Amino acid sequence: MFSYDPISADAKRLTGAGLTVLFDQGLMGARPIKVLATGVPAQGLLIKGKDRDLGPKGLAGLKGVDADAALYEIDPKAEQGRVYIRAFCPGATRLWLSFSRIALRRDLRIQALGDDLKAPGRARVCGTLDFSWRGEWKLPDGRRPDPMEDWTDNLNGVR
Repeated sequence: MFSYDPISADAKRLTGAGLTVLFDQGLMGARPIKVLATGVPAQGLLIKGKDRDLGPKGLAGLKGVDADAALYEIDPKAEQGRVYIRAFCPGATRLWLSFSRIALRRDLRIQALGDDLKAPGRARVCGTLDFSWRGEWKLPDGRRPDPMEDWTDNLNGVR
């Protein structure tokens, strides 16, 4: 998990204390799994986004968006997915997040995109969130604990 401090106005407004990203590290890079609000217990599960869902030309068709970014969608049925959608893109029913490259000690840019009810079949840019690198949380033994679970609930059993 990597944690980030907000530096842009959108990042400060939408995340407050910052953002933590839980990801899988593979040979070809990091794939985000969840985004977690650093200051409050809110998390959104990420699923691979489809460029064609954003409208003609996908990311490349949206003004001011990095066409080479990795695209993920917040799953509205999991965790606080609907909360993220309402917070990041009011009025939208779907939320996509485009991620710059996730790497150790590297700042992060996330662009929030929502479906545009005034223009069906097209997405709109809801915010550009810039973050500075804060730190890394190493997960033990390759297991993926739920970062929102209070591990002190069960101190007697093996986890």
